[in-house]
Amino acid sequence: MKSTLANMMLSLTALTALAGTALGVVNILTAEPIEKASKRARSEALEAVLPTFDNDIISAAVECADGSVVYPAKLGAQDVGAAVETFSDNGFSGRINVLVGFGADGVITGYRVLAHSETPGLGAKAADWFDVEPHDIKGRSDALAVRQDGGDVDAITGATITSRAFLEAVNKAGAEYSNYKNTKR
Repeated sequence: MKSTLANMMLSLTALTALAGTALGVVNILTAEPIEKASKRARSEALEAVLPTFDNDIISAAVECADGSVVYPAKLGAQDVGAAVETFSDNGFSGRINVLVGFGADGVITGYRVLAHSETPGLGAKAADWFDVEPHDIKGRSDALAVRQDGGDVDAITGATITSRAFLEAVNKAGAEYSNYKNTKR
């Protein structure tokens, strides 16, 4: 076959249609398993950061104006706290998404870093740095700041920007939880 503009355009169009169809089929086949895995991961994170609860916490979720989500936790009819999924865009490499659990008294019961693009080995340590002594933030209800900013929380060595962004997200979660409790949505 002679290489003409029409033949090249026809070949390119056919190849593009084939590739697009293949991508569409793969998307259809993987969308449901990806959604199930995402829901399972969120449920496991909620169970890890909250006191014992028995309500359908995901269905009870309340979206906030800034994009944060409050997941109210109940045991029977009693409020036992909530988890707040929020973020900071001030990480070293961009957005850090966190899930912070609070007891009914507003005290942090746990946290999970849900997503980040921080430097492996440095900023990525936020996933567990603030969960162990002497940096543990659990049991706290006050505004948190790193020592370099006048606070009492040790920053991750070599990752102060990430530490600040993480604590900004935790403080934001605390504010959203307080707002939720005060408005009783």
